[in-house]
Amino acid sequence: MARTTDPPLFAPQILWSLPTVLRQSLTLLVLAGLATPALAQETRASASAKFKAEFAASDTNKDGVLTRAEVQARIGNMKVGGQGRPDPVHAKRLADLWFTSADKNKDGKVTQAEAQALLAATFAKYDANHDGKIGGDERAAAKADVQGPR
Repeated sequence: MARTTDPPLFAPQILWSLPTVLRQSLTLLVLAGLATPALAQETRASASAKFKAEFAASDTNKDGVLTRAEVQARIGNMKVGGQGRPDPVHAKRLADLWFTSADKNKDGKVTQAEAQALLAATFAKYDANHDGKIGGDERAAAKADVQGPR
């Protein structure tokens, strides 16, 4: 079997560092909504509304909760940084790490409330000036944080 020197879709530190993986998967599920025009600002309310729609789209059986399989399928179908879709192994790892972080009561399901709580914490992290908005500089900092060292 030939070895390849192609770089992995995700940097190795993303595979093993929980905070980095959570940042990457949250970007896929949450911060994608921050891809607004450069001068626009994402508010807590607009991010919440976008994430609510993302939650609904991810809830394929429409039972009001997300399962690991639903999260994995959604992550597996998202384009990552213009590089295509994550391979199934990476999608599973990202989904598992996001799910573990979101499922606060450890019942094997993520409710809208649990997902919104994780979104709120992520939003607060990137709202550096605590004005309830993520503007251009904050958006750039969030993207740089998510992309990690290159």
